[in-house]
Amino acid sequence: MSLKKNFASRLSLYVLVLTAGLMLAVAALSALSASRTVKHEADVQAEKVLDNAILEIERVITEVERAVDNLDWIVEQNLSDEEFLYTVTQELVKTNPNVIGSAVAFEPGYYKGRPYFCPYSYEGDVSHEIHSIQMGNEKYDYPTLDWYQIPKLLGRPYWSEPYYDDGGAGQRMSTYSMPLKDAEGNLIGILTADISLEWLSEKVSSIKPYKNAYTLLLGRNGSYIAHEDPDKVLNETIFTSALEMADTTALYIGREMIAGHRGMVQFRNDDAKSFMVFGPLSNGWSMGLVCTYGDIYRDVNLVTLILSMLLLLGLVGLFFGTRSLIRKQTMPIVEFTNSAMTIAKGNFNARIPEVTSRDELLRLRDSLAFMQQSINDYILELKTTTAANERYESELYIAREIQMSMLPQNFPSRRDFDLYAMVQPAKEVGGDLYDFIEVGDRVFFLVGDVSGKGVPAALFMSITRAAFRFIGSLGLPMDEVVHRVNNSLCDGNKNEMFVTIFAGCLDLKTGVLDYCNAGHNPIVVVRPDGSASFLRAKPNLAAGLFMDFKYEAERLQLERGSRLILYTDGVTEAERSDKVQFGEKALLDWANALNPDVSANASTLDLYAAVRRFVKDAEQNDDITIMSIVLK
Repeated sequence: MSLKKNFASRLSLYVLVLTAGLMLAVAALSALSASRTVKHEADVQAEKVLDNAILEIERVITEVERAVDNLDWIVEQNLSDEEFLYTVTQELVKTNPNVIGSAVAFEPGYYKGRPYFCPYSYEGDVSHEIHSIQMGNEKYDYPTLDWYQIPKLLGRPYWSEPYYDDGGAGQRMSTYSMPLKDAEGNLIGILTADISLEWLSEKVSSIKPYKNAYTLLLGRNGSYIAHEDPDKVLNETIFTSALEMADTTALYIGREMIAGHRGMVQFRNDDAKSFMVFGPLSNGWSMGLVCTYGDIYRDVNLVTLILSMLLLLGLVGLFFGTRSLIRKQTMPIVEFTNSAMTIAKGNFNARIPEVTSRDELLRLRDSLAFMQQSINDYILELKTTTAANERYESELYIAREIQMSMLPQNFPSRRDFDLYAMVQPAKEVGGDLYDFIEVGDRVFFLVGDVSGKGVPAALFMSITRAAFRFIGSLGLPMDEVVHRVNNSLCDGNKNEMFVTIFAGCLDLKTGVLDYCNAGHNPIVVVRPDGSASFLRAKPNLAAGLFMDFKYEAERLQLERGSRLILYTDGVTEAERSDKVQFGEKALLDWANALNPDVSANASTLDLYAAVRRFVKDAEQNDDITIMSIVLK
């Protein structure tokens, strides 16, 4: 009897080990897959939250800038009316909820011989009533302050670094300063608008996609504008905080943020593994969102714990149930025991003894053999499938990163023109492209759409961009530039791929636009008065089809304040789920409604957002490329 008990317990244990091993392997793979999915979704969610927060703050900044810009000419025409100066600053504060103070600070001695004259209106911190004072005096020497000196030296509007204002509103704030000039172009003073850092701090603190997540806002020098720890604001920088951390990655993050870069970086924060997504604002500030992986994996870990407990209970039940059944079997055979022990140790190719009888032992032998083969087949298939999938995903990810890095990401910031562009592939990699080259006072630019999608289109796109970047830098006429790009693409083009191109050269001094359209969509021209129309060009073949095709270029005289909107057919042919396309009419309606003062960056992102709102949840069916150029 003892032998039977021993046999039953041992065989039950073997079955338990084999089953547990298989279940644990499946559970581990499932947990790994779930963790990766959760991490990916968390990364995407964090980027979306950050983008929405940046857009919200950018909206406030733009509204403040627009309000000051709109009052510039009014103030300059009423400089002699002292009462009007107080009235206009009061109205600026009253009509703009995000503005807590406004001043017209004159050059010392300019206004009726006064050494200092600075009418200032501000909103009371408690009563919210608007007060007005003459802020300039010997104790408050405003001409030496950054919000006055820097825009004066630069000759253009400027957002100051955050500071505590003890001369007026008595709050932590940042100031937008607009230089005022007379008819001869000489500086006579500065028109300002102040925004409260308390509002920014409340806005930033409310961004918490996870329990322990927090958001921070940095100035141009890395100082904290907003932080979950109020004591750090205006008192510390990200670099001083990084020196207190063991992980030096925080120093790298600080350098990337003040450089105006965008990214996602993992680091350790107080022994907690975390990651930060960060991105720049248009006024030189940078925002970052910090999330801990503990928050992200909390639900996954809880589910894993519950499943582990259920698995343990199931294995315990399996053991006792199996032993009860095996006790009914007789005549234990050592060969089966040895075989089962060998298999339990991981040798799934172990020999199983032959059985001639046609009873339960034969079925047991057959079951062991079937299980052995199933495990081997499963493991082999799992290894092959996993390796192939990981290799394919890795290669596509690397290809996308390489492709995106080939396109220029640092856009020019000049007084005479503004440019911004973006590409959103429909797949991991795509065939759309854009490029621009500054050659003296001329800007050569290009937007293209390669036939097809995926890796072949991406390769052809990289060849097209390389050809344009080299040929465009030579400063040749536009018809010659496109002619040479076409010949470069035709050479060795056995797959007969082609690319539609709109290429142009804008003279920033004269406003003359030389352009050539090679089978591409007509671009949109927005005139200074806000009216928009399509620029219909001469028909030319797409590049890459016929060697030595004679391309015809055209010329257009642009006025200052004009805007060019270049795009690929992924914009006009974007489809909703009911197959209705965005279309050229919707594009033209959007352009006519566009604010003429909006930046190239904002207009590009706004058009992309309009397309996404139109298609709603429909899958993107083609690559989308948008470029906006403003002649200032």
